[in-house]
Amino acid sequence: MNVRCHGFTLIETLIGLTVLGFILVLLGEGVRAGSRATDTYNRLVHAEVEREPVERAVRLMLERMNPGIYPDPPVVRGSANMLAFTTELPAPASGASLAADVRLEISGGDLVLWWSSRTAGVPFDQRPPNRMVLLRHIARGDLSYAARTGPTVWLKAWDKPEMPGAVRLRLALEDEKAPWPALVVSPSREQAEE
Repeated sequence: MNVRCHGFTLIETLIGLTVLGFILVLLGEGVRAGSRATDTYNRLVHAEVEREPVERAVRLMLERMNPGIYPDPPVVRGSANMLAFTTELPAPASGASLAADVRLEISGGDLVLWWSSRTAGVPFDQRPPNRMVLLRHIARGDLSYAARTGPTVWLKAWDKPEMPGAVRLRLALEDEKAPWPALVVSPSREQAEE
C-alpha cells in the first residue's frame, strides 16, 4: 500500500519563509517611513504653533507704531538687532489698549520685548521696564527697515525723524533647518495734527 503524507516539503517551507521575510521587511520600512513622516509633521506643527503668536504680537505692535503728533517727529530708532518705538499694547486688566514704549531686541539667542507704560511723554521713566522673552533658541536674526517712498532698499539701521515704510524681521531657530519666512510689516497709523 502506498501511503502519502500530506505536508510541506522543505523547499515549500523555505519559499514560504522567504516570502514572509520580504513582507516583514516591507512592513518594517513602511512603519519607519510613517514614523519619520509623523515626526516631521509634528515638528512643523510645533514650529507653527510657536511662531504664530509671536508673529501676531510683533505684527500688531509694528502696525500700531505711534507716528507722533505734528510737528514732533515719531520716536523710532532701530538697528540690526534692536528696534525702539512707541506703540499701543493690550492692557492685561481691562482688555483696552495702553500707550507703551517698546524695545524689541534680538539678544543672546532670544527675541526679547522690553516695555514700559508711556507716562507724561517720558520714554522709559524711572521704573525699570518689563521684560518678556517672546522666542528662545534663535540661531540668527536681524531687523531691517525701508523708507515710505522710493525704491525698496532694506537698511540695517533707522534713525530718521520719520516712520519707516516697512520693518522686516528675519529669524532662524537653532533646531530648524530652514529660517522662518520673513515678517514684513508696514506701520499703518498716520501722524495726527495737534
